[in-house]
Amino acid sequence: AARPKMGCSISSWLLGAALLATADGLVASPRYAPQLRTPPAALAHVAAVHLAPAARPVALARPVAAARGAEVRMAVKESVTRSAVKAIGWRFTAGIVTAITSYFFTKSLAAAAAIVGWDLCSKSVTMFIGERLWNKSDWGKDTAAKGADDAKRSLVKALAWRAFAAVNTFIGATLLNKGKAGVAGKIAGSDSVVKTVLFFFYERAWAQVGWGREEVKEEAA
Repeated sequence: AARPKMGCSISSWLLGAALLATADGLVASPRYAPQLRTPPAALAHVAAVHLAPAARPVALARPVAAARGAEVRMAVKESVTRSAVKAIGWRFTAGIVTAITSYFFTKSLAAAAAIVGWDLCSKSVTMFIGERLWNKSDWGKDTAAKGADDAKRSLVKALAWRAFAAVNTFIGATLLNKGKAGVAGKIAGSDSVVKTVLFFFYERAWAQVGWGREEVKEEAA
């Protein structure tokens, strides 16, 4: 028999040995032998259960280990560097669009440059923060594609970002154009149409890039 590997197996061996010794003594005794019809079979069954070589403790330990293992799972997250590069890359792309729409509606290079500068200062950091917040959610991540964002996640991110960015652009364009809300509304509106579509495809392009994605251990909820 295999040597017991757990403390509870030692007690099982001692109990089983005692049962077998008792069975042998009862059978051999002329006083109790006639009264015991099937003592060897009954006691042997109990002894066999208690003398099992560490299989039962190990079997009981496996679900516990599995339960403990279920508390930790692997999740795909984006590094801080990836979030920063995405934010900078989008700010450059969006700045070109804002410069074009701002000049088109204001007919002033100075006004267009001022609005682009407003966007650069106010949105670069906020988009980075937005990326870090989205990184905390696993919704919409394609596990079959190593944690890449699926199309639904990209669309929701584009709409959520545009809701913030449109308000931001409207406020900046109004302040920088001496309160001309009509012009600011045209800039923010045209930006919303163009940049929502552009941002969606920007996200889809980044979803194909594996750089900056890493597996980390997380405690299951």
